[in-house]
Amino acid sequence: MTWHRNLLIAGGCAFAGVLVRLAGPIVPVQLAVVGLGIGLVAASFLLAWAADAGETVFSGGVVLAVIALLTVLPEFVIEARFAYKLQSELVTANLTGATRFLLTGAIGLPLAVAFMARRRRQAEPSLELAEPRRLELAILLITALFAIQIVAQGRLTLVDGVILVALYAFYARRVQGTPGEEAAVVGVPAGLVALPPSHRRAAIVGLMVVAGAVVVLVANSFADALLATGTSLGMDPYFLIQSIVPVATEAPEFVVVAVLVANRRPAQGVALFLASSVSQWTLAMGALPIAFFAGGGGASMPLDPHQQLELGFTIALTLFAVAALATLRPARIDAALMTGLVGAQLVYPTPFMQVTAAFVFLVFALDLFASRLRGVRSLFGALRGEVVRPDT
Repeated sequence: MTWHRNLLIAGGCAFAGVLVRLAGPIVPVQLAVVGLGIGLVAASFLLAWAADAGETVFSGGVVLAVIALLTVLPEFVIEARFAYKLQSELVTANLTGATRFLLTGAIGLPLAVAFMARRRRQAEPSLELAEPRRLELAILLITALFAIQIVAQGRLTLVDGVILVALYAFYARRVQGTPGEEAAVVGVPAGLVALPPSHRRAAIVGLMVVAGAVVVLVANSFADALLATGTSLGMDPYFLIQSIVPVATEAPEFVVVAVLVANRRPAQGVALFLASSVSQWTLAMGALPIAFFAGGGGASMPLDPHQQLELGFTIALTLFAVAALATLRPARIDAALMTGLVGAQLVYPTPFMQVTAAFVFLVFALDLFASRLRGVRSLFGALRGEVVRPDT
C-alpha cells in the first residue's frame, strides 16, 4: 500500500536524523544540518499524520488539546529551549516565521487553486470556508489585538503567557464537535484510521510517542547546527531561525494542503492553516515566558527593538488575514497583496520594508473591517457558539 511505503520512508528518515544526533561531533556541522533537518522534517510528518488520524479516532477536550500540542511540538521544543536558556533575542524568530508562513498560505491559496484549475483545464472549485471556521478567525483577531500591548511594552510576561494558554484551552474546548465539515484525512492518516479497531488506537498513540521522541532528540541539535553553519557564513541568526526552521516544521501542513487542493477541497486546506496559526499565536507564544521563568529569567521576558518590529509586522499580517477571510470567501486580490508584500519582505528584510509592509497591511485591514462590520460581529458571535451568516 502507498501509505505503508510513505510511513516507512518517513520513519527511516527520522531514524537517520537520530543517528546523526547520536554521532555528535563526529559528523561535520554542515552535514549534520542536512541529516538533522531531514530527520526533523520526517518526524514532523509522522506527528502530523498521527495527529490528523487522532483527531478522527479520539474525542474529548483534553485529548484534542494534547494532539494540538503534538502538532506544534517541533516549533515548541525549539522556541521553549531558546527561552529556557535565556536566549531571549531568538525566542520569537520561529514563532513569527511559522505564523507568517501559515497565514500567507491560507490567504494565498486562491492563487494556487486558480493555477491548478487552469493547468487541468477545469472549473475552479468553490473556495468558501465552513461556518465553524469563524472561531479560528475570532481567536486570531483577539490574540493579534492582545499582542499589541506586548509589543508596546517590550516584554512578554508570565501573565501574558497564562492568558494565551487559557485562550487556547478555550479554543480547544469550543472547537470540538463543530458540525458541517468532513475531516480532512487523506494519505497516511486515512490508512491509520482504516486499521482494524483493535489496532487503530495503539498504532496512532505509538506513532505519536515515537515521533515526539525523535523531535525532542533532533530539534534542538538541528537549531544549533543551523546557527553554527549560518554564523560561519556571516548570516543573521534570527533570520536563519525565522526563515529556515518553519520550512522544515511546517512542511507537513503544506503537503496535506497540496493534496487537498489536488482533490478539489481547498477550503479544508485553509482551515488547516488557520488551526495551525491559532496554535502558534496561543499555545506556542504563551509557553515562551513560562519557559523563560523556568530557566531562571524572571517573570518578564524582555523583547529587543528587533523582536518588537518582527512581532509588529506579524500582528499587522494577522489582522489583514482575518479581515480578508471575514466573509469566509478568500479573494485573489487579497492573495496577491499578501504574497507580494511577504515576498518583498523576504527579499529585502530591512526595517524600512517591514514598517512599510506592516503599514500597508494595517490600512487594508482597517478598510476591510470597516466594509465588513457584520462579518466581524459574527466572529465574536462564534466565541459564544452562535452561527451568523453575514450578507457581505
